[in-house]
Amino acid sequence: MPHKFRQLVEPAIWLTALVLLFFMDTSKDSASFCLFKMVGFHSCPGCGIGHAMHDALHLNFARSFHEHLLGIPAVLIILYTTIKSLYTLKPHKSHGSTKIIYDASRHAAG
Repeated sequence: MPHKFRQLVEPAIWLTALVLLFFMDTSKDSASFCLFKMVGFHSCPGCGIGHAMHDALHLNFARSFHEHLLGIPAVLIILYTTIKSLYTLKPHKSHGSTKIIYDASRHAAG
């Protein structure tokens, strides 16, 4: 697999997740992927974060904060890391800087 393609996999996954969260239907109670709910618990520390991220992506910050405290920070962190990883794919141009290395052994007495 080419190196640049491998570098695109992670940002592509995060962007896909954000797009899916943006278009998620929050009007009805749909199936949950929460392992805690699957084994019978009624809530867990992560409950509501998907809805909170959905609301944050729609700029409804008050509702996002109400759903889960970490919805807005999660969206910001995912966007930041995705943009940062895409930025590192660009080739950086060298501005012709010259590195000067001092070799003390050439000037040693002896």
